[in-house]
Amino acid sequence: MLIFMPAICFAKVRNDSTILEKMWSYRRNYAHYTSSGGTNTYMRYTLNTERRNFTMFLVPTLYSFAKGERLYISEIYGKMESNGAHSFNTKPQVISSTIPHERQISTVFTDFLTPNIYDMTIYEEKILSPFYRKNRRYYRYEINNSDANLVHVAFRPKLKNTQLVKGYALVNANTGRVVYTMYDGEFDMLKFHVDAVYNNDGQNTVIPQRCVSDLNFKFAGNRISSHFLATYNTPTTLPDSLNEVNDRQMMDSLRTFQLNDEEKSIYQKYDEDRERDLEEAKKAKEQEDSLHPKKRSVGDVLWNIGDHLVTSSHADAMGADFSLSPIINPQYISYSRSRGLSYKIQVGARYNWNKKRYLTIQPQIGYNFKIKQFFHYTPIRMTYNPKRNGYAEIIVANGNRISNNSVKLAIENLNPGVENDEEFKNKDLEYFTDNYIQAVNNVAAFDWLEIKAGIVYHIRRADNESGMIEYDQPTVYRSFAPLLTLHVSPWRKGPYFTLNYECGIKGVFASTLSYERYEFDASHQFKLDPLRRINLKSGFGMYTNNKTTYFLDYANFRDENLPGGWEDDWTGNFQLVNSEWYNTSKYYFRFNTSYESPLLVFSFLPIIGKFIERETIYLSFLSIQHTRPYAEIGYGITNRFVSIGAFASFLNASFKDFGLKFTFELFRKW
Repeated sequence: MLIFMPAICFAKVRNDSTILEKMWSYRRNYAHYTSSGGTNTYMRYTLNTERRNFTMFLVPTLYSFAKGERLYISEIYGKMESNGAHSFNTKPQVISSTIPHERQISTVFTDFLTPNIYDMTIYEEKILSPFYRKNRRYYRYEINNSDANLVHVAFRPKLKNTQLVKGYALVNANTGRVVYTMYDGEFDMLKFHVDAVYNNDGQNTVIPQRCVSDLNFKFAGNRISSHFLATYNTPTTLPDSLNEVNDRQMMDSLRTFQLNDEEKSIYQKYDEDRERDLEEAKKAKEQEDSLHPKKRSVGDVLWNIGDHLVTSSHADAMGADFSLSPIINPQYISYSRSRGLSYKIQVGARYNWNKKRYLTIQPQIGYNFKIKQFFHYTPIRMTYNPKRNGYAEIIVANGNRISNNSVKLAIENLNPGVENDEEFKNKDLEYFTDNYIQAVNNVAAFDWLEIKAGIVYHIRRADNESGMIEYDQPTVYRSFAPLLTLHVSPWRKGPYFTLNYECGIKGVFASTLSYERYEFDASHQFKLDPLRRINLKSGFGMYTNNKTTYFLDYANFRDENLPGGWEDDWTGNFQLVNSEWYNTSKYYFRFNTSYESPLLVFSFLPIIGKFIERETIYLSFLSIQHTRPYAEIGYGITNRFVSIGAFASFLNASFKDFGLKFTFELFRKW
């Protein structure tokens, strides 16, 4: 017996490993998704606002639930199609809902309806799947034989983190196909419990046959519980012409699972309230005095104002649509020591003449509290050839605040000794506001080459006009320049190159500056997997044929006063560079890289580590005129509340400075 015991133990290890290998390899060996025509799907969810207070008004997309009824139901019947290789997209065709203003709940909730367990992430760019081979380093597995054909596979995280789940699956011992799975997790203010049953007919085995998800939202004393049910491969196929039709009777004929008593009562109360409201409105209209029309109550007015303050607004009619970002939204606030506190909002408008010609206006408006200045950037674009990205565009903006020591140095050279005057030092003569208009035309000549050509006209006005007049200096500098930009992408998944040329012509529209500017920029993103990536960005630029170093304003090396958020503002930019450096060097060379990944360093810390969604390491180098080689290193974390980064800068090998930056992430995806 003692002789055979090791063999028995090794056999169990080999058997367990074989089961896991089959499970991890199932998609490659057996599974496929039949995407032609998509698959029909029916979805239903109920929401119960168990507790609420005034802070729910601040949650985007949940404003409608902050007052009024506590129970809601919504049903969707439509078609689900493959959206790329590893995700799915559902097109709603018929809708029935009791949610006010015909709103739908945030996709943060509905994302949990279609788990993609065989991919690296169960949901798009979130939740690492235990059924994916490369994720095995994050999970512990325990296997128990249930019967001859099914094996019980339990999984739990090696460390607690919001990107990991705990649960079990019933796995076919012969093929590794997941027959059923149940798991629990927490992500972005939501705790979730998911039960999914998978198809066994050899077709569409990647998607579940039925999925039930229970989600609980808790924030500042508010609590919403929700129950979601989704079924796939339903028999009824609707015409493609149907799109988001609100029809209860049609939904009654399409429903794959009958309503339970609670769901029926929600609809019944909704119908009774609606009938009563219509009756009251009819009576009010009959009694209304035409000389004294009924005024809207203060409460109604405030409610509508609040709705637009904290939720995105969208309207469309006769080929035109309009959108407005929430005016009160933490994610539009950012802070860094070099730039101070900034805030912005975005507005969008579009008018369609036809599918191939449309006009878009997308202004951004922001305020920088450090320099107490409003900024605006308003692009007006007429797209005439979408296939070739052909458009004509006019941009009106007040640009970045220019800090130019060259003007101040010129005054010092003309007035020897003035540099020692304390009053002169405090005049801030180096600061200018920059208003400009740019007109360009863009077209893709080939699939790998885009050409943009146009003109730009700058008016730079001194902040301290009286000080400039005192020293007999111009208060306004103008520049007119034709420009040419080439965007080159020779490989489909390779690096992206940009070449810029601008030539300032003196005398045109009172232009006072003559120069030539050349810039080259290269960027590439190595996507190692859905949650890990390496970002690379490098470039150089130079000014030639200019007699002064006034207003050296580069396209790819500048201080942005309207930050774009974590994704496009942190990676590729310097966080601690003095703002004066951007406009005083006749040349620059830069290199920026960052590595993003979950479960990197701080995720292993107790208590706080489980809430970290992503960690990022930054490394940047800069070489410019009149200073030693400059470098920055940084480390940042992102969780459901904020993104925080710590950065240190160095001149040569000597430490120079340290600073922090943060942006609010609260409800960023809502």
